[in-house]
Amino acid sequence: MPTGLIYVLYFILPYISLVVLVVGVLYRIGLWLAAGKGPLGLYLGLHRLVVKPRQEGYLSAVGHILARMFTYYTILKASYRRDYATWLGVALFHWGIFLLIAFHLHLWLPQLTVPESLMFIMGTTVGSVTLAAGVYLLVRRVNIQRVYSVTINYLDDYVAVSWVILIVTLGLALRLTAPPSLFNEAVKWALGLTSFKYVPPPSNPLFYAHVLAVELFMVYIPFAKMIHPFSMPVNPALYGRFEDIEEVRRRVMDKLGW
Repeated sequence: MPTGLIYVLYFILPYISLVVLVVGVLYRIGLWLAAGKGPLGLYLGLHRLVVKPRQEGYLSAVGHILARMFTYYTILKASYRRDYATWLGVALFHWGIFLLIAFHLHLWLPQLTVPESLMFIMGTTVGSVTLAAGVYLLVRRVNIQRVYSVTINYLDDYVAVSWVILIVTLGLALRLTAPPSLFNEAVKWALGLTSFKYVPPPSNPLFYAHVLAVELFMVYIPFAKMIHPFSMPVNPALYGRFEDIEEVRRRVMDKLGW
């Protein structure tokens, strides 16, 4: 790969991706917070999903949102007919992504003396489980007809999961085939980004592909449904008057035909 292109893709693009991600997410959250609240508003939750917070008060509603974020327990509600396989797939996929992101922070914290053998075992295990869960969810998404009475047939519904599967696949392949020296080279590159100093990335095609896929995905997040990890804590259900869920469903049907 030409040196100039490497400089652009692995020194300039990371900053652009980060700025687009942060500014885009803050902008989307700002729009959501500015949306109308109250008796005439529609509390739609995450992407067409109606959320019913507890009726006792604000803190209870926060607890409802946090429980949904970390346990995905709403998948086991009647709307999904207690689909335990889907619940397990969603939980493993999301928590696998969270753990893989946490593992990558090791690049910027080399002072953490974690044995490479342990990092290899944890990374390949979590990566493999995440990949398997992602493939299962993608196959299910292709086959399923309706979730909460909404047909899943939009391109974004497939692109997001497929993109994450690609990133994890490239990461696993890199982890399984990379020479021992690659990690130290990656650390130097990552620390160079932090100090705004250009350090050439490891000269490895899988590393190039993996990092580029992540950078482009960061740009994609604010414009797609993948923004949901950031939007969940500011769910509109936390604001205004807590309405009866059946009334909300009736208004959704009347206005949107769902």
